[in-house]
Amino acid sequence: MRMMLLLFIAGILLLGFGCPSEENGETVPEGETPEEEGEGPGEEIEPQGENQTGEGPGITHCSDGTPVGECSENQPRICDTYGNLVEDADTCGCPENSVKKGKTCIFNCDDGTRIGECSEEKPYYCNSNAALEERADLCGCPEGYDVYNTTCRNSCEDGTLMGECSEENPPLYCNEEYEMVMNPPLCGCHPWELLRDGKCFDPTSVEYSMNEEIPVEENITMILEDADEMNCDDGLYMRVRLTVENRGAEDIEITPYNFKVFCDERRTGINRPEGCTVADLFRWDDIDAGETETGFVWFKVTGGAGDYHAEYLHKYTPSVLKEFYIAMDEED
Repeated sequence: MRMMLLLFIAGILLLGFGCPSEENGETVPEGETPEEEGEGPGEEIEPQGENQTGEGPGITHCSDGTPVGECSENQPRICDTYGNLVEDADTCGCPENSVKKGKTCIFNCDDGTRIGECSEEKPYYCNSNAALEERADLCGCPEGYDVYNTTCRNSCEDGTLMGECSEENPPLYCNEEYEMVMNPPLCGCHPWELLRDGKCFDPTSVEYSMNEEIPVEENITMILEDADEMNCDDGLYMRVRLTVENRGAEDIEITPYNFKVFCDERRTGINRPEGCTVADLFRWDDIDAGETETGFVWFKVTGGAGDYHAEYLHKYTPSVLKEFYIAMDEED
């Protein structure tokens, strides 16, 4: 009797607790799988990646509401199948004032200037290709420069600053219209030119005569006079008085190599005659500032008499040598 009572109680206990699974003595119904650790009933599976919404594997929208596979209003982003907003300029294009580069959009030039705006460094403008270009007409110019079409300028074509004289061509001046104009009173003349009546004058451009003052430089003059043919023991000579006045502040050098006399285009040579009285010779040397040198120069003539003229070569700069022409007539 006691044994039957124990069996009855055991049957009731088995009906109350069910059958054990594989792990805890309970069995798993057919067609179901055991739950993963940490996944209780009613818990959502977190989607992979950022900016995702939805439940389980069926993601339909990104965080900004863009449906999967469609372009966001925030170009160039697209909502991918994982619910991520990714850049895809090939599909979604770029917004205004930006330029496509690969799958992304560029909004700035290299210096940080936004497309469609002026750079802090005038006159540059960030164009639609995200490249800086000169647009002085839109962006203006730095201080001291003027707008010239799309560029800025403060000098003429040769580099002379506006309002200044040219260094290479002293008479030329860069005016307010950026034109190179002659302005001798302000800019002076070339080293071989003289200022006469507001204009530059090249003294070597004209022919001179005996007894005429020759303006070699502003403060240097020369005169040829008293020309005579002289028959001496060793041949025919042309004698001429040369006077050079130095009114400048520096010494000047006059050499026999710079002074020539021709007879019918035949060059004569400076020489000391024999059988003729030689006195008051010109001293070939430096002429001091404020001094005047005068004296006779004798030229030996070969090939017979003829028409005479003199030439004087004057060096104005190391690279500029100019020639004066003086027609010579014998004194009566």
